[in-house]
Amino acid sequence: MAMNRHTIPVTVLTGFLGSGKTTLINRILKEAHGRRFAVIENEYGEINVDADLLVKDGGETVVQLTNGCVCCTVRGDLANALNDLAKQRDAGTIQFDHVLIEPTGLADPGPIVRTFMAETELLTRFHLDGVVTLFDAVNGERNLLESVEAQAQLGYADRILVTKIDLLRERTAVQAADVEAALLATIAAANSVAAVDSISVPDAPWGEVFDKLLEMRGYQFDRVVFTPQPMFRPLAAAKHTPGVGSISFEAEQPLDGLKLNAALAAINERYGEALWRIKGVLAIAGMRSRIVVQGVQGLIQATPSTIWRMFEPQRSRLVLIGRDLDRDWLLAQLGSCVIADAASVADPRIASLH
Repeated sequence: MAMNRHTIPVTVLTGFLGSGKTTLINRILKEAHGRRFAVIENEYGEINVDADLLVKDGGETVVQLTNGCVCCTVRGDLANALNDLAKQRDAGTIQFDHVLIEPTGLADPGPIVRTFMAETELLTRFHLDGVVTLFDAVNGERNLLESVEAQAQLGYADRILVTKIDLLRERTAVQAADVEAALLATIAAANSVAAVDSISVPDAPWGEVFDKLLEMRGYQFDRVVFTPQPMFRPLAAAKHTPGVGSISFEAEQPLDGLKLNAALAAINERYGEALWRIKGVLAIAGMRSRIVVQGVQGLIQATPSTIWRMFEPQRSRLVLIGRDLDRDWLLAQLGSCVIADAASVADPRIASLH
C-alpha cells in the first residue's frame, strides 16, 4: 500500500459554498501556469467551461482545454472514471500529471477518500496526495455551527487554506489580530493534524498556489507527519464548535497490540462513519517497526514503517477527528492498551481492521 513514485497524485479540493473553491478551479482551468491537471467535478459541480477554452470536444464527459488541462464530469463511479482517464492517458488521447477532484460545496469528502483506501486496484495507477479544504474567514465559523458537511470538510483536511482573510481584517479593524487568532484556534481545535495557512484565491501567484495545494503526502501508508498548528499565527482561546472535534492520544510506553485491536474495534463499532479521520504512529510492544495508522469512515489500515533505533524513545501518537466524540471514553479505551512492561506481552500484532 506504500505510495508508488510512478503513480499519479490526486488532490481533493473541498470547501463550503462561498469559500473560493470554484474561483480557484476556474483559474486553474483558464490561466497559463505550465501544469497539466485533470480536473474531475461531479454531476452537480459548479465549474462552467467556456467554449473558447476548448481544444476539442472530447464528448460528453472529458474535454481538453487550451492551457493543457483536462476537465471531466463524473456521473457515476469515481474509480471507473479515474481508470478511464488513465486509459486515455496511456493511449495518448489526453495528457495530465495531477488530478484535482472538486466535490460540490455541500459534499462530504469522506466517500472520496474511502475510495482510495478501499480500491486497491486504483492504487496501482493513482495515489491520494491529500485533502485541501478552503475555509471562509468571514463565514466559516457560522457554516461550522449550521452544517455537518462543513464540519466534515474541515475534519478530513490534510491542509486548511483560510480564504478572505483580507476581508476579515477590514471588517474587524483594530481587533483584527485577536479575531484572526481566535478563528485559527477554532480551526485547530477541530482538526489538530492539518497544516493551516492562508491564501488569496483571486490573485495568489501560481508558485504560492501550487506550494500550498500540492505535495501534502497526507495519505502515505508508511509515514505520518504531524504539522505544528497553525503555520501563520499563534493560537488564542478556541471557541467550541458543536459536533466537530479533534482528540489526541499520546503514550510514552509501548502498547499491547491485541488490546489495541480490541480498542480500535470498539471505537469503530461506536462511531462508524462519524469517525472521519484517524492518523498516527504507534509503538507496539515486541515489534521493531513503527506502525503507521491511517483511517477514514470506519476503515482503518495499520502498516509497518521504519524500525525504531536503539535507545530511541518509542512514543505513540494517535489523532482522532470526528463528530460528537466522547473524549474521556476514547482516551480510556486507548489508555487501557498502554503497558509498563513490554516484555510481558507475547506475540503482539495488529490485525487488518475493516
